[in-house]
Amino acid sequence: MIKSVATVVCSLLAFSFNASANGVLVDGKPFASLKSAISSIKDGSRIYLEAGVYTEGAYIKASNIAILGEPGVVFDGALADGKAALVLTGDNVEVESVECANISAPAGNGACIRFEGANLVARDIHVHDCESGIMTASDAGKVEVSYSRFERLGNRNGYAHALYVKADELHFRYSSILSTKMQGSGIKSRSKKVVVENSIIAALDGVDSRLIDMANYGELIVRDSILQQGNNSSNSQLIAYGLEKKIKQEFEINKIVIKDNLIFFDRRQANVLVRSRLEDERIISGNVFVGDFNNPNEFVEGNLWYMSRAKAHVTSAPYLPQIHEKQIVMDRIRIIGEAQND
Repeated sequence: MIKSVATVVCSLLAFSFNASANGVLVDGKPFASLKSAISSIKDGSRIYLEAGVYTEGAYIKASNIAILGEPGVVFDGALADGKAALVLTGDNVEVESVECANISAPAGNGACIRFEGANLVARDIHVHDCESGIMTASDAGKVEVSYSRFERLGNRNGYAHALYVKADELHFRYSSILSTKMQGSGIKSRSKKVVVENSIIAALDGVDSRLIDMANYGELIVRDSILQQGNNSSNSQLIAYGLEKKIKQEFEINKIVIKDNLIFFDRRQANVLVRSRLEDERIISGNVFVGDFNNPNEFVEGNLWYMSRAKAHVTSAPYLPQIHEKQIVMDRIRIIGEAQND
């Protein structure tokens, strides 16, 4: 609903005010550029971005705001405060329908969004060929990412990631992280709770570190998703849990739940589903594993394991089904595949 309103308003802006690319509306008032609009953004503002290429970033302090782009909004090489295209320091912020490309920072972790408040909703975000996707600097509130895509992100041998989040909770839904590079992780978390559902996290041909790295333990739930370990991955583990040195458990719940996922092990060297230093509880069930991996006997009960894509009768790598095809593909594998533990 919000998106359709944003599109209509921005279209009217283009016709009524004869604005060029980078035209912006703040609470109904038109501006020629985002830079010229910054001083008018206050708590509760609604910012509508007209389609176009934005080469300057924005540092916005206001809370309870929404930044809504019409189709075709691209921040290309834009940087604010040496951190990100959008540096947002207020609480309760929404960002919708924004693309970011080619963003780098002096520190090597240039992001599309650097969020320094509490409670972020990022919807329909496409970030590619940058150093980072979304970074946070607060340990409070919730970060919700949905219907978004992150591709070819990473830098500095593992010091930049598609998502780097420290918050009470991170929810990643109906989204994808693909081909993370330069030993970055898809999701690097220091949050109390991370939920990944109905999403794809895949290394493909990227030289990534891990798909998910829960650096400070906490609660990890991955369900109804597709995970893929690529042949170029620099670490054997798809998921790391509390592996950093000198990290202590600091949260009340320290639990791993991996349920009803389709998981491909395409690395020709060792593949490891989860490596953890310790956890209070681990539930891994209802998954379909395709490919050879270490310690499969740990996960036999409640899961099906196929030694290779050929045994599962699935197209060879790098093929991955779309997320809406996942259940159909899993059902087909169960029917015609040759399970190692059937």
